Amino acid sequence: TDEEKTKKRFGEIVKSMEHSSYLGADMIVIHPCNHINYKENNNYDLMMEYNLDFYKRLIPYAEKYNIKIAIENIGNCITETPKGLLELINTLNNGVFTVCYDVGHANICGQNPADMIKEIGQYTGCTHIHDNDGIHDAHTLPYYGTIDWESVMMAFAEIGYEGNLNFEAGLFVNNVPVCMRKESAIYMAKIGKHLIERFQYYKNNK
Repeated sequence: TDEEKTKKRFGEIVKSMEHSSYLGADMIVIHPCNHINYKENNNYDLMMEYNLDFYKRLIPYAEKYNIKIAIENIGNCITETPKGLLELINTLNNGVFTVCYDVGHANICGQNPADMIKEIGQYTGCTHIHDNDGIHDAHTLPYYGTIDWESVMMAFAEIGYEGNLNFEAGLFVNNVPVCMRKESAIYMAKIGKHLIERFQYYKNNK
């Protein structure tokens, strides 16, 4: 709600779009605005309008830098449910927008992660893969929380997802002693390969 801070942050986002494009990225994840509790005092419509204005102002830069904007599902925001996320992206109605589906965020927002994948479907352009206990945003490794990863991989295969599985599970590594981080990173890679294998299994056995 601070106009000067908002203007500064907007400029930082545009600069990030430029840098990401220079590095060859296909898309950049940009969180929706969630500075007001959308569940209180009929704020849903207000926050939808606020986010529509925010993302529309980014369209010229997405076109200039030839990069897609991935809108993420996050808590305390209109995008925490499939309904709000789909309403936002369908109202924007522009090919520069896609969805960054964050599996961990779905879990802490009370959504069934696999069901939400199926609802969002073809709009999913990229992912954030991490686990938690359904309460705290732990950003830990899959299988170290309460998410059913078998159903998640099945759902990704069902919608025909073809993007990356992008780990956002850095706290799994950060929370161990420095001398163990190399082994932890190798273990993370093995978990990632296992998820891909499960995805391929369901893709080939629909």
